[in-house]
Formats: sequence, C-alpha cells, structure tokens
Amino acid sequence: MSVLAWILRWPPSRGTVVVFVVLTAFSVGSLVAFGGLVVDDAGENVTVEATDLTVRLNDEIDFPEGGNGSVQTCVGMGTPGDTFSVAGTVTLDVPREWERHGSDGRELVLVVTLAHTEETITSSVSRTGQVRTQVFGLLDDDETLSPGDTGTLVLRVRHDGSVVATATRTITVKEGTRTYDC
Repeated sequence: MSVLAWILRWPPSRGTVVVFVVLTAFSVGSLVAFGGLVVDDAGENVTVEATDLTVRLNDEIDFPEGGNGSVQTCVGMGTPGDTFSVAGTVTLDVPREWERHGSDGRELVLVVTLAHTEETITSSVSRTGQVRTQVFGLLDDDETLSPGDTGTLVLRVRHDGSVVATATRTITVKEGTRTYDC
C-alpha cells in the first residue's frame, strides 16, 4: 500500500486523523521544548585581535617664558605636564551577528584602562568585521610609573553594561615631551 494513496484518501479514516494529530502535537511540543529555530549566537565572541598603543608620560610641568610682562599666545604640542597620554589603534574582530545587537541603539564600547589607575578611555564601536578603533586619551599621573617602566593596559569591550571581551597588553612607558610655538 502506498503512503501517498493512504494520505490522499478522502474522507480520511480515524487512523489517519490520529496519526496527523500525534505528529503535529509532537512537532509543536519539540519546538516549545527546545526553543524552536532560534540560533543562539553566544559562541560568536568579539575578540581583541591587535593593539598598537603608545603610553607616554610627561613628568614636568613647564610653561614657555613670557617676554617683558606682556600677554603671549602659544600653541602647545605633545603630552601635557604631569599626564599620561595613551594613543594608537586597537583592532577588534566583531562577528556579523553583533550587527543585530547594534540595531537596538546600544553599541559596543571599547574601554582602555592603565591597570594601576582607575581612569578609563572609551571609544564606541558601531561596525562588524575587522574594526580598527582609534584610541586617544589623557590620564592623570599618579606618580607610580616613570618613563622606561613597564605597565599594563587592560582592554575591555562592553555591551549593555556587561563585558563581552577582555585583553591585557604589557607596555613600556615612553618619555613624553611638550613643546610650545609662541
């Protein structure tokens, strides 16, 4: 006996109706029990691929000498006195699945911290794929590091208040300078 002929026989027999109801109930029950066809993207993680960051410290607070008591206009360049500057790029790998998360108005945020301080530098990330994010910030010198010392940068990627990726990088603090054009 052919299954197709058995299914297409009208009106259906009681056996056919019972088999149809049981199969339908089993299918719906499986969808409810196992969450249907929703794909969980928890396995798709954001990762910190590469960093090219420089940390400079200018211990000195120096100002250009003024001439004969007059007002002088100057443009300063470099790391301000008694300050760390953190500058460079961080490359993130953001899976395409995160595009869906950004559509709700909450972006990924890169947070860079010099490990011995509590100050942070933040930068938003709004694309997916290989993303190069520019980082620049000034942090107050807490007098714990000097030029030539080794420090640690902590990089965290946050989404909606929770950390989705973290990395640490060891860096050598470089001498920062400040020049003035008057």
